[in-house]
Amino acid sequence: MVKVDRAYKHLTEFQLEVNRFFSPPDPFEIRPEDNSQTGERTFYLKIHKQIPPEFSAFIGDIVQNLKCSLDHLAWHLVQNSPVTPKAPDKNIYFPIFEDAAAYQKNKFKKIEGMTSAAIQAIDEIKPYGRLDKNNPTAGIGNLALYWLNAINNQDKHRLLIPAWIAIPAYSMTKTMRVEMANVLLSAFRSEDADVMVGSSIDFNADLEDGSKLCTLPISDVDDNMKFRFQIAFGEPASMRGKEILSTLRNMHRIVKEIIFDFDAKGLL
Repeated sequence: MVKVDRAYKHLTEFQLEVNRFFSPPDPFEIRPEDNSQTGERTFYLKIHKQIPPEFSAFIGDIVQNLKCSLDHLAWHLVQNSPVTPKAPDKNIYFPIFEDAAAYQKNKFKKIEGMTSAAIQAIDEIKPYGRLDKNNPTAGIGNLALYWLNAINNQDKHRLLIPAWIAIPAYSMTKTMRVEMANVLLSAFRSEDADVMVGSSIDFNADLEDGSKLCTLPISDVDDNMKFRFQIAFGEPASMRGKEILSTLRNMHRIVKEIIFDFDAKGLL
């Protein structure tokens, strides 16, 4: 649990740094431009502060500690098992693969020597991204573990680059408020509640200084139009647009629960 606790410490420090980044003066500004001919207002992004490169180091430290925790778990399960032969120490890793077929084909190279109970416990976690990488509709495994492994592998070779690519929400338009008046009254007791709706801005497009965010009819724009930004993964591709802090918190929770579960089952 030492590595898990270390990951949590880095995560807490990272949260503080993100809070500082978003504290005034704001790191970004929304600049509207009106087109009198079309009657539309276009919103553009003005970036005042770039995402610090240290954020990538925080992410790398967190995922490395979490992945190491799982690898230490695998090593313990092999070395404390009566089963022989055992995989060499250098080959022992917690098995995480892209899909179920790759997992079944290659897992024993990493966990040879574990008891059948330990292997079954790992099987139940489904430590792979998808049931079938060639068929997205076939279902998913444990995406959090798959993403953890993908980020960790990438961080070994180069810095991860968080990017301004996630705009999860912006202010409701006047038309939306009319359409959802009853819902707003029921939930917030006011049709004028400061509520945002999910954004349709493409997560696959990097947001840079001057990026166009959206265009709306001027007559329909909320009088106090707001956009909510969050720092998200720009890569690897499978995680593009996912908010970083909540994703890392979920990974930490899952890894911690895995270790507790193995302990509760008497496997440690």
